[in-house]
Amino acid sequence: MIQPLANRERKRLLAYIVEDVTLVKLADEGTTKIHVRFKAGKIETLTAQNPKTSAQQVKTQPEVLELIDKLLDDHTCSQIAQLLNDRGIRPGGCVRPGKSNIRFTALRVSYIAQRNGLRSRRDRLRDRGMLTKLEAAARLDIHEATLTWWVEHGLVKRHAYNDYAFLYEVPDSHPPIKHSSRWDRLTDRAKAAHSERRI
Repeated sequence: MIQPLANRERKRLLAYIVEDVTLVKLADEGTTKIHVRFKAGKIETLTAQNPKTSAQQVKTQPEVLELIDKLLDDHTCSQIAQLLNDRGIRPGGCVRPGKSNIRFTALRVSYIAQRNGLRSRRDRLRDRGMLTKLEAAARLDIHEATLTWWVEHGLVKRHAYNDYAFLYEVPDSHPPIKHSSRWDRLTDRAKAAHSERRI
């Protein structure tokens, strides 16, 4: 059985055939060019990937960042964290020793979004014309408590931008109007509104 050569022997053998080696690090490409000049005069060039720095190892991958950006259109940070975890996607920090079990959290998703300049869920909803509770109540000329009641009965839609706060969608055409008659029940109005939407 042939015994493997020790490193010292390998180096000694290389010294017989290799004249010199030149390394050219290309940081922008993340590679290093290795120019090997042999004793016989032949030159061979090899390319090797540079090892990642600790900062690069924990950095969020571009495809994950792109997915978070897309999900922010319709989901809160806590919902996004759950979706990423369900898909088996892990944050960059899981490569650290003893951190292989870490998962995405709402706080981590929010930090990644802010750190990478992604527009917040709230800003996206505002761009789509969503109103604060105060603004929506003023637009409909009702009390904020009435707005909450209308939301519960489906007359007005609201959209969460985090686990505790919402923006409100008030239609420009045919918005709901307040009634004071006790015979005009809110549940009946809600059913009528849903029927009109289906038509």
